[in-house]
Amino acid sequence: MSGTGGVPPNPEPTVDEIIALLRKTALPTVVVEGSDDMIIYRRLEESLGHLGVSVLAAGGRDNVLSIFGRREEIPVAVNVAFVADQDTWIYTGIPIEYRNSRLVVTAGYSIENDVFQDGNLLSLLVGAEKSRFLTELQHFVEWYSLALSRHLIDRSHAISLHPDHVLNPAQRATLLSLNAGEPYPVALRQRIHADYVSLVRGKSLMALFLRNTNSRGRPHARHSDTSLLEMVAVRPGPLLQRVTRAVESIVSA
Repeated sequence: MSGTGGVPPNPEPTVDEIIALLRKTALPTVVVEGSDDMIIYRRLEESLGHLGVSVLAAGGRDNVLSIFGRREEIPVAVNVAFVADQDTWIYTGIPIEYRNSRLVVTAGYSIENDVFQDGNLLSLLVGAEKSRFLTELQHFVEWYSLALSRHLIDRSHAISLHPDHVLNPAQRATLLSLNAGEPYPVALRQRIHADYVSLVRGKSLMALFLRNTNSRGRPHARHSDTSLLEMVAVRPGPLLQRVTRAVESIVSA
């Protein structure tokens, strides 16, 4: 048994359960990805409180898109908006079946990217922290570009390795090893490095950033991903405001 008295945590609802709930609700509802995002979307819910908006976490991007694909099963009278990360669509373009005014996607790879940009988080780094972050970013992007080029062909290739693993000198040779006849994606690396705030996977970008704000002996405030999300959500910039405005337009129609 766990330390919580053996009571298991509440499981994420299934797609069928969420659709069943949406069939019965009278509230305008925003379907978002997961619990990690709720720090952002609770603020959205609060800002749209005058419309009675309810935010519902679907348990992941695939679930949001699955529910969106079955939206005809939801009564027309129920005003539903969907919010999802662009994910690798930021490289490939949004598929035609998802180009719909009811589906709002992030400006960058994920909501973390939009937070990073809205909050100008790079400005939190001081002194050598910034140069170290940019050096580590360059090394990370060298691997990430290769991993992504493979992932875009075959999704089983991981792009979610933690920066601690990618930046470990003992792993570098293996991680950057090319397959027979495989060219290194130079153009993709250049594109990502030029716009890393939008194009690097958001959770990886945040983890890389936190490596440089939480170093031992740092005389300044230490941060966590959740504290940074909340800090920016309280005072959203243009990218988060864009999501709110798009959702408001949908649920008030």
